[in-house]
Amino acid sequence: MPIISIQNIQSGMVLKENVYSKLGGLLYKKGTILKEQDQEILFAFGVTDIHIIDDEKDKENNKVLKNAKKEQRIDDKSNHQVELYQKNYNRAFRLVSKILKSAQGNPQIPIIELRNTIEPLLDYLLQNQKVLLTLNFNNDLNKYEIVHALSVGMLSYMMANWIGMDQSEWMQVALAGVLHDIGMSRIPSQILNKKKSLDYYEKEEIKKHTVYGYYMLKGTKGLNQGAILAVLQHHERNDGSGYPLQLKQEQIHTYSKIIAIADVFHAMISKRSYREQFSYFKVLDQLLGDSFGKLEPKIVQIFVRMMSKITLGSRVVLNNGLEGNILFINTNNPTRPLIQVSDQIINLEKENKLFIQDILI
Repeated sequence: MPIISIQNIQSGMVLKENVYSKLGGLLYKKGTILKEQDQEILFAFGVTDIHIIDDEKDKENNKVLKNAKKEQRIDDKSNHQVELYQKNYNRAFRLVSKILKSAQGNPQIPIIELRNTIEPLLDYLLQNQKVLLTLNFNNDLNKYEIVHALSVGMLSYMMANWIGMDQSEWMQVALAGVLHDIGMSRIPSQILNKKKSLDYYEKEEIKKHTVYGYYMLKGTKGLNQGAILAVLQHHERNDGSGYPLQLKQEQIHTYSKIIAIADVFHAMISKRSYREQFSYFKVLDQLLGDSFGKLEPKIVQIFVRMMSKITLGSRVVLNNGLEGNILFINTNNPTRPLIQVSDQIINLEKENKLFIQDILI
């Protein structure tokens, strides 16, 4: 059973034994077929050598290779699922784009078609929650409203799951998330596309999108009352500082509270024409701050804990330029995890000047 230095890793080599980090975390399972880029990952976790299969000498070679081929088939299946997800996402993107454009003429919204189109995305999301790490938008700014609509729908769907809402309501929350800004189609384009700061009257006009959206969807078959109220109330805040009705706490529907969080989160992690995107964990910290008075505290806390949890193992960049992997997340302080940078462990709870700048996934 040969032991080789990670510097000698070649694509196609098969692990004979599990590979663990210095803290005991499992990095690679026995039977994994290695790629050359795995060398960098192993180095980052302080692994110096590994046990691989020797085709000629290892008596268990056939057994392990069979397992490796099985793992490879699983990988191939996973790749197929990713491709299918992308196709389904593109299909949903086209439909939402069509809905938002046609909404200007007050047509009937195709709720059943929308539901059937986003359902495969949501089914995949339940099993692959790390997809949520890919929602930050920083490419074509002209497509932001469509990406934002889908992202808010996906985030809201998972929040409904995470807070223990009855499963029969998850899809309604997702639909409300996708359609939450449909009233923006009634806002004059010169206001929406204005590069300079909006004046008071323009800001007031923007605020009317919640009311426009409510009346556009009121009575729509396939949407329950909670979903329609969420379109009206997603800018309301617990302290009464929101709009359009300055509602407070229990006056605000739970769907609205969920979508408010998803809306703020995705908007902040996305690049806009007037600013760069904010870092993922900085936004989670901001949400925690807003939970004191504005956003629903219990839902925010669950959202932050779960959104932090799905980053475990992800490669990240700190604000000092160092790269590492998220090693451990303290549920009591989820936005300040342990980061392994090469052979060094950085505890962000103690390093107040450091924070995670970017997630490389």
